[in-house]
Amino acid sequence: MSIAAEQSVLALLTPDPYPRSRGYVNDTQLMRTHQGGLWVRLRELMAERDLVPAETTLVYLFPDGPSCETGVLLSDSGRVYDFELTYDLEQAGADRWAHISSWRDITDRWQTAAFSREIRDAFIWRPPLCVTMLATTEAATTQPPD
Repeated sequence: MSIAAEQSVLALLTPDPYPRSRGYVNDTQLMRTHQGGLWVRLRELMAERDLVPAETTLVYLFPDGPSCETGVLLSDSGRVYDFELTYDLEQAGADRWAHISSWRDITDRWQTAAFSREIRDAFIWRPPLCVTMLATTEAATTQPPD
């Protein structure tokens, strides 16, 4: 067996000490880049609230009944937002017309929230910001002179 094959087998057999970290990274990647209706709509709704997807972590998003999805976002500045998306989950394409029925800034009380462990872990494991060299250059050139 080759070294690469042995490493692959070992990786599969070794438990991941941080399995939740992959969830935040995967959900955040979907929220930032996926072209599916719900993800596109979530980015639009975030922009309405001055949140930049490339600088925001999706802690979780899951169905909460037949017409609602519940989620938590962590902004790059450390603010924590609890929200509910409302739409008909059973109707194809309805996610493109989802709206936020509840939006709460829970920054000062997330430690007592139902998913406080996941939020705490997201602070530690959130993916790096998606910043390009062009964005950095533009920011540097648009600064007002001293």
